[in-house]
Amino acid sequence: YGKGGIGKSTTTSNIAAALAESGRKVIQIGCDPKSDSTNTLRGGSYLPTVLDSTRDGNKVHLSDISAVGFKGVLCVEAGGPVPGVGCAGRGINAAISLLHELRLFEEFKPDVVLYDVLGDVVCGGFAMP
Repeated sequence: YGKGGIGKSTTTSNIAAALAESGRKVIQIGCDPKSDSTNTLRGGSYLPTVLDSTRDGNKVHLSDISAVGFKGVLCVEAGGPVPGVGCAGRGINAAISLLHELRLFEEFKPDVVLYDVLGDVVCGGFAMP
């Protein structure tokens, strides 16, 4: 841990794909402000992040911030704070809290939830995995 660009998102996406192919219901939540964790599962298309969707103050629906990817993997990108104004750890915590409020886990009923956490430690929020 503590290093970006070493294949954490690729590994997480491959695990999600393999689990989905074996018949499991999988959610992959990208927890990096770059918001690119689920790109390979979704063919590289843009997915609005949880935090970006909350910034305008409008009510957020689960369908606004999630997309079904390869073999039915439900993809979510937490996003991050505005650069220079917040901590990635706090931003991810806020995003996960909203996912609970939206009842993501009760609605989708996953067998497995994968959290792809950022590798470059930018604050104390992720000092240890």
